[in-house]
Amino acid sequence: MNKAFFVNSTFVIALSFVTSSIMPVMAESQVSSPIKFEASKKLLRAKLADLKFFSANFTQEVVSETGELLEQSSGKLAISKPNLANWHTLEPDELAIVSDGRDVWFYNPWIEQVSVYSLSAAIAKTPILLLTSKDESLWQQYNVSKSDNSFVISAKDPNSQIKNLTLIFSVKKQKVQGSELSQFSFLDATGQVSHIKLSNFDAKNVPESSLFNFTVPEGVQIDDQRAN
Repeated sequence: MNKAFFVNSTFVIALSFVTSSIMPVMAESQVSSPIKFEASKKLLRAKLADLKFFSANFTQEVVSETGELLEQSSGKLAISKPNLANWHTLEPDELAIVSDGRDVWFYNPWIEQVSVYSLSAAIAKTPILLLTSKDESLWQQYNVSKSDNSFVISAKDPNSQIKNLTLIFSVKKQKVQGSELSQFSFLDATGQVSHIKLSNFDAKNVPESSLFNFTVPEGVQIDDQRAN
């Protein structure tokens, strides 16, 4: 999977809050103790336990290490537990990621190619899939720190392509059963920060099951990475 497709579609993140706004949280995570990490992780997982499914529209921005805006996109997102996800970029170019609970499909209709990864391998590239997972061994690969209504999920592996994932929950919804995820962002190994802002968040209606099934279109080349 080429770099451009990775940046544009791996649940890569966007939004209107800039790189500097997440740096204090990142700094705090670097000095937090293991006890604080575990406490924050327990709190986040409890919060996510109430979020069994949701759908939303998204807008995305990718910002360079120096703060330069590299690209913008928009589309739709749906997630359902366990391990089901559909990420569909509509503008400016159509791209799709579908997790069927076992495999994850990265589809680029413009080049008529789909790359397929095992779920465990795809999570290393797209940690937003942690939202759908209850796998204890998987969560042990990450530290979690908390600041106000945001959580930073940081990879313990220094060679991880994604350094951290930040989840921001809506304050005004805290007294409502369940949690409304309003924004998320991640920092990759190149120093780029991707930001995503969610709108029309819906945690009441179960997403259609067809969203989590991918059928390879006729004539599309398959890049099967499941054995790697």
